[in-house]
Amino acid sequence: MNDASLADEDLFLETPDGRIELTDLGRSYYAPYFGYAGIDIRSVLTREDLNRAERAAFPCMHAYMTRRIKTRSQTLESRALLAVLLDDSDTYERVLRQLKTRRLLSVVSGSSGGPPSPT
Repeated sequence: MNDASLADEDLFLETPDGRIELTDLGRSYYAPYFGYAGIDIRSVLTREDLNRAERAAFPCMHAYMTRRIKTRSQTLESRALLAVLLDDSDTYERVLRQLKTRRLLSVVSGSSGGPPSPT
């Protein structure tokens, strides 16, 4: 599941008095990010606490995402994202060309069900 598809109800349950209880997914989603920013996830008890923690952690987002992506499998996609985060336009352009080539090769080889035959 990617982050864009997560909804509040996936991450926490909110009581009528404004308190929240993080789901297991919510804890695994927020704890590393907040921890990187020095915020104890156990201190997040209300929706306002969550909003405050997100605002406080935001300045650390760039460094956090860079570190996370460096530890992932280095696919072309993750290398492109890392190049954007590091403002490395040369690497980004090279990886983008590789992605375009891969897409073209998959279209050509996928059209007949097998690799293209030489003519």
